Amino acid sequence: MDLALSPTTPGLGLDDLADLCAYAEDLGYRHAWLAEVAGPDAFVLATAIAGRTEAMELGVAVVPAYTRTPAVLATAALSISNLMGGRAFRLGIGSSSEVIVAQWHGIPLSKPLGRVRETVEATKAILSGVNGYQGSLVATQRFRPAVQGNGPIEIWVAGLRPKMLSVAGEVGDGVCLNLMPARIVPQQLDAVSAGATREGRSLPEGFGVMARLPVLVTDDAASARDQLRSTFLGPYLAQPVYNDFLRWMGYDEEAGAIASAWKSKDREGVQAAITDSLVDDLTLIGSASHVRARLDEYGAAGVTVAAIAVVSAGRFAVEETLRALSP
Repeated sequence: MDLALSPTTPGLGLDDLADLCAYAEDLGYRHAWLAEVAGPDAFVLATAIAGRTEAMELGVAVVPAYTRTPAVLATAALSISNLMGGRAFRLGIGSSSEVIVAQWHGIPLSKPLGRVRETVEATKAILSGVNGYQGSLVATQRFRPAVQGNGPIEIWVAGLRPKMLSVAGEVGDGVCLNLMPARIVPQQLDAVSAGATREGRSLPEGFGVMARLPVLVTDDAASARDQLRSTFLGPYLAQPVYNDFLRWMGYDEEAGAIASAWKSKDREGVQAAITDSLVDDLTLIGSASHVRARLDEYGAAGVTVAAIAVVSAGRFAVEETLRALSP
């Protein structure tokens, strides 16, 4: 299993995040997987990182299928690839969440399975030189990009539960996972394989499995748990898509308590519902040896790239964790 950096540290600008990727490359990290929520823009950050690194392969996981057209997605992927000197670029597409799609962008989060599938198919069609795609939800006609890539471009699909994971098996070059214990990964990959089988498809050789993992190497795990409850896990796990994912994973009682407290605007109640055992299941915090052992569990479960999202607001803590876990 390869280790990657997920440059997502809150409060750091594009220069600092690109510098962290260059620092990680010097330590032996071969991949960086970017996220996009409220900024920086994933494609702008990818461009900055491409200019600061020499051999690091880049991925974006994920951009919503609703907020950019296939023509925009394909053009962005080709533009970044054009700068990368033959290195691989991987574009992850997912359905995202009600908050991001419907509230932030004012776009109904409707028919997510079909929207993701058709967005992937249409984007792949453009990248392969086909200038038309007509789906029931997504269409593009007569578009030919005026920029060429310079290396492999892959389209990966983000999924949590079986139906979207099946879409990854049907049309993706890889799958992007997030916020689950290692024991869940085999079930998720079974759903990916089932989707490929239903489509009459053999998964491509080297089909990738990327998992973004919240990580912090620290001697004070108790404080790290409290920080994660308030700044990261609470807002995440209260959202319907992740709350439903919690239930699917078997945390029915915790999911119910989190949703109820969130609805009542009881932030302390949300944090109280996120038990120590739940934090420890979903994140990797503790000594370097403990975190390494947890990473090995994900590798054994089928993850091919573990993207380390260091849960700290400071660059120094990110560098410390990267050094402690360097390949």
